[in-house]
Amino acid sequence: MKKHLLLISLAASTVLADTFTLGQINVLNVPLDESPFEQVITSDTIATQNSETVSDALDNISGINQDVQGGRGESTLYIRGFDARRIGVFIDGIPIYVPYDGNFDYDRFLTNDIAEIDVEKGYSSIVYGANTMGGVVNIVSKRPTKALEGDMKVGMVLDSDTAFSRKTASLNLGTRQDHLYAQLGAVYSDQSHFRLSDNYTPPSGSVQPKGDRLHSQSEDYKISLKGGYIADDGSEVAIGYSNQNGQKQQPPVSDPAYSQSKYWDWPYWDKETLFISGQKNLAAGYIKALAYYDTSKNSLYAYDNVSYSTMNTGKSFKSKYDDYSYGGRLEYGVELEKNFLTAAANYKKDSHKGYDISKTTGVDSMSENYEDHSISLGLEDTYTVNTQWQLLGGVSYDRREGDKIFDTNTAYINMLALKTQSSINPQAAVIFTPDTTSKIRASVSKKTYMPSMKDRYSRKFNSSVPNVDLQNEVATHYELSYQKQLGEFTARLNGFFTRQDDAIQSVVYAPNPAYTQNQNVGSFDHRGVETELNYKSDGLEAGGNYTYISVKNRTNETIKQIDVPKHQIFAFAQKELGCGFSLYGDMKFRKGAYEQKADKSYVINPTFTTFDIKGVYKATEAITAEIGVKNLTDKLYAYDLGFPMAGREFFANLRYTF
Repeated sequence: MKKHLLLISLAASTVLADTFTLGQINVLNVPLDESPFEQVITSDTIATQNSETVSDALDNISGINQDVQGGRGESTLYIRGFDARRIGVFIDGIPIYVPYDGNFDYDRFLTNDIAEIDVEKGYSSIVYGANTMGGVVNIVSKRPTKALEGDMKVGMVLDSDTAFSRKTASLNLGTRQDHLYAQLGAVYSDQSHFRLSDNYTPPSGSVQPKGDRLHSQSEDYKISLKGGYIADDGSEVAIGYSNQNGQKQQPPVSDPAYSQSKYWDWPYWDKETLFISGQKNLAAGYIKALAYYDTSKNSLYAYDNVSYSTMNTGKSFKSKYDDYSYGGRLEYGVELEKNFLTAAANYKKDSHKGYDISKTTGVDSMSENYEDHSISLGLEDTYTVNTQWQLLGGVSYDRREGDKIFDTNTAYINMLALKTQSSINPQAAVIFTPDTTSKIRASVSKKTYMPSMKDRYSRKFNSSVPNVDLQNEVATHYELSYQKQLGEFTARLNGFFTRQDDAIQSVVYAPNPAYTQNQNVGSFDHRGVETELNYKSDGLEAGGNYTYISVKNRTNETIKQIDVPKHQIFAFAQKELGCGFSLYGDMKFRKGAYEQKADKSYVINPTFTTFDIKGVYKATEAITAEIGVKNLTDKLYAYDLGFPMAGREFFANLRYTF
């Protein structure tokens, strides 16, 4: 009867001891590796697969596909066909997506300072709050368990011409002194360029020659600090701070047939977060609280041409965004006989400020200032019928109110107004455990996406009409899942169907056909299958996953869902060779994703397969060295046509753990 409570009170010392458990949120109060709802990417898996960024790591999970949007120079992802704006993104349970448009550049977030990444697809805990329609990604940081522990890592990358192209470094340092602990993390990446595949041939009218990718430099670094206190009963309080800074160049389109030519730069892309979190364990439950303040600041420069040196034409500009969010969460869990009840309340305040910067004087002036606040109230229950059956149910009430509109753009200014959206989102699931090696789960959940500030207010460079009357998008998820462990094999099979209604799409504005407007006119069906099979023995680990996804537009079949492959495969193997040596390799296969050309017609992205391989030498328990090759066959491929990815790359890493 007290197994849930035991896991809660001892989480700080026994369950995932090197993980910051205050930052975790899960549907069931059991270890995440035993849950049929969450999938976890551990730091060990991230290191083995050589995933430098969060987007690299997530691309290896079934049901998730990476997408690199060349027009914005950022890496994003889809969960079962839902784009990143419809996915809740959190670090240690703190929402960190950009308030204005909900976008999130996953390539700006390096992986060497994180403990794990938790993913929920479709059905997710109501504790996260609003706007988790497509799923949840929660990046969880490290927490020390020893008096002194840590690791240092350095890496380098050479392009296919053996020119030095990228360097990385990281440091994690932690201490646990009786009840107190402290953790420091620092990561750094500096890319001077990347080189295209030698199979690339410049199309007619292209500004991109063979060889090095134009304008492909980037730099990112982050420092994070955390300190906490753990009581004898497992109660815990922690305060943390992180400061992330980046800058990136945006390569131009290599084929003008696929995108308009844009010559953009992002001089800075910065985030800063401060939080305090705590959990008090009670005789029959717990109380958990979180308060946070998060800022997102970035700047965008648009130049005249590929020289990236002049700003004389009308399409050139300088601008910056200065956004912030603050909020909190209160969570209460209690065990009542066979029930485990969880109640949660979330509050979030979002502010967006946009500035135009003079191209001659550099003086900035505010062009827009929007503010919203949202609340989410939720209750969920896990009823344990017996050792084999569990019933889950939950419901949340989400509400978002517009608080402020300031806009110097006078186009259709009379159509801007403060509005309120709300939704009630129920969900239910049943879990059957026929034996200790199997789990079967069936679930249904309703989730909503409340239109962002950009959805409601943006004029899109004076080509669109705002629409403050946009309604929530609504998705109803149905899923059947089966997990099985058989000796050294583990397997998972997921089947899902989602009906998405009132989807926001840009359509011709009837009163003035020269303009477009966002409207709730779409209805989509997402259906698919995910299969996973893994094997692990003393000297060999191998496995992989296959995902099939079909997204169909029920209202207008001529409008396609872009960037989502119909078929995707990830497979890997690692073999211990003896004397500290091992060999690792993986492959990725992607087929059937629609892309849209500059003339708005659709094409299917060519099928591609890439291979990575590396050799690992563990000299001692503390020292590990790696050398390897990414894109072994120098495959020419692109997630976004017209923006080809790197060709063959050689890399080396050295890590010291203490």
